[in-house]
Amino acid sequence: MISPQAIQSVKDAMRVEEVVGDFVALKRKGPRYLGLCPFHNEKTPSFNVSPNLGIYKCFGCGEAGDAIKFLEKHEHLSYVEAIRWLAKRYAIDLPEEEQTPEQQVEQSERESIAVVQQWALNWSVDQLWNTDEGKRIGLSYFHERGFSDATIKTFQLGYVPEQGNAFAYAAQANGFNPEVLEKAGWIKRRDDGSGTPWDFFAGRVTFPILGLSGQPIGFGARTLKSDKKLPKYFNSPESVLYNKSRSLYGIAHAKKSIVEQGLCYLVEGYTDVISLHQAGITNVVASSGTSLTEEQVRLIKRYAPVVTILYDGDAAGMKASLRGIDLVLKEGLNVKVVTFPEGEDPDSFAKSHSSSEVSEHLKNNAQDFLVFKASLLMAEVGDDPVKKAASIHEIVESIALVPDQVLRSLYIQQCGRMLGVNEQALISEMNKVLRKQHRKQLGGDQQTYEEQLAPEIASPQPEVEDLGTTPQERDLLRLLLNYGHERIMVPFVQDDGSSVEEETSVAELMFLMLALDDILFDHPLFREIYLDYRHSSNLGQPVEATRYVAHEREEWRSTAIDLLTDRHLLSPNWKDRHKIHVKRESEQLKDALEESVDILKERRVDRMIKERQELLKAADELGVMALLTEIVHLSEAKKKLAKKTGRVVVG
Repeated sequence: MISPQAIQSVKDAMRVEEVVGDFVALKRKGPRYLGLCPFHNEKTPSFNVSPNLGIYKCFGCGEAGDAIKFLEKHEHLSYVEAIRWLAKRYAIDLPEEEQTPEQQVEQSERESIAVVQQWALNWSVDQLWNTDEGKRIGLSYFHERGFSDATIKTFQLGYVPEQGNAFAYAAQANGFNPEVLEKAGWIKRRDDGSGTPWDFFAGRVTFPILGLSGQPIGFGARTLKSDKKLPKYFNSPESVLYNKSRSLYGIAHAKKSIVEQGLCYLVEGYTDVISLHQAGITNVVASSGTSLTEEQVRLIKRYAPVVTILYDGDAAGMKASLRGIDLVLKEGLNVKVVTFPEGEDPDSFAKSHSSSEVSEHLKNNAQDFLVFKASLLMAEVGDDPVKKAASIHEIVESIALVPDQVLRSLYIQQCGRMLGVNEQALISEMNKVLRKQHRKQLGGDQQTYEEQLAPEIASPQPEVEDLGTTPQERDLLRLLLNYGHERIMVPFVQDDGSSVEEETSVAELMFLMLALDDILFDHPLFREIYLDYRHSSNLGQPVEATRYVAHEREEWRSTAIDLLTDRHLLSPNWKDRHKIHVKRESEQLKDALEESVDILKERRVDRMIKERQELLKAADELGVMALLTEIVHLSEAKKKLAKKTGRVVVG
């Protein structure tokens, strides 16, 4: 574990313009750098890097953050991996925190197994290419499967001799501990009391399973014998290094292509991945024959918003896989399905067709998963109303998993037309499912709330004027984060009625002006940041904007970056070139602050008037008189504020 002090050392050393500059061509423009955004296609630069604040922001797609966030997004690194990358970039030693004995054992075991797996990979590849048995049996098998030498080398496919203990003998001769070899899944011990090791993968070709960084973490091994009593595939056991439910075969080879295309093809087996890759479809991974897991889905989500499942022509197999795909919907990914002709699978189809034909098939036959599921289920029910009702319920359960309400509504409409079912009936059924989900989340039998209902049947609300003050609060918070530390001269009225100018900060003046009318922000996030700033300032601590840019809470960071970055900067050459002086906001901070506070007050008065006008409808005679008096006073206050803000008051 990296210590907090070491992480802070990295943060202190990193320079956002240098880190981003390693990947993006940047051009200096005043106090900022400008470049083409690496996160979306653009011809005109809208990607800004601010060295002073240590942040980047794209005004085209909205991506923003610091150097660590950039590496996480661009290089798909975890937070810890990004810190290690930066430490290496700036030659910073990362001393680890003292580990518990258990952590030390696990770390040691992880490192030992990693060394074994790398050595085993090299050894099995050497056996395939450089031994008579490997070439005669293993290499011949791969060639028969249609794999080229280049493909075999790319995926580092290997072979383990049939001898029975060839690997065990070689590994122990190279100093590897039998206990570690067993944990890595390469050997087993005979239970006859001798404890003699034997090769778990003997007589099999091997498929290395690589982690995200390309290191081998486990293996799949296929028998070449026709004995049906033998399992076709053996896989490495789970270890501290290899977790089957969190791993995807081919991810190391596919991740770059997945990001570039925004699409991940998901298949079942190793050979499906390899054959498609050889056919030019490089954005493909496999769940390695296991049922799809939440961890695997989330791993895909790191790289692409769309998943296309490739099924063979076996209808029974497709139906068995449907429930697992619901996990993908639940994570908010767009799911499509491609099927192949009867008797074909992705592996065989890729071998019997040209690369262009494979690509065209995937492109032209992709259909929405929910539509595919509805078609598949309804094809089986015939005229049986009970079976049809059960299938409709199953489809609705899948639709209810879609987190986007608008998309859910579109699915309801489309499936209603396909199934010949009244749309309102589907909505009612879905609301039952949503209520059940909500009660499950609450951990009891509490009734759900109206917002859990489908939007089509939620009670219609009359449109009313938005009386919120979020825009005004946002502008005040923007002033606070950008200029809170700036010093300005402000006239203060003394006891004798005379005024004297005193120096204060923008932040202190804002705190005073809002406190005079007991005003706090309504927006929860803006209020949190404002109160944090005020609390720190009142304690005498200098508050820098970077406090929020680098905050541990993501919503604070993104809000701060948004408020601190302006799309356009006034050129410093404007005055010299055009002989025109345009006052910047920073030159008139007192006026800008007063105007922002007045607009906020005016908006609040508007809201108070509307609230009292609503109360008039149900008030008695005395209540009416009191409310009318309040409305008159508030209207006068509104007129005074309008004079200051320059707004026209009608009525």
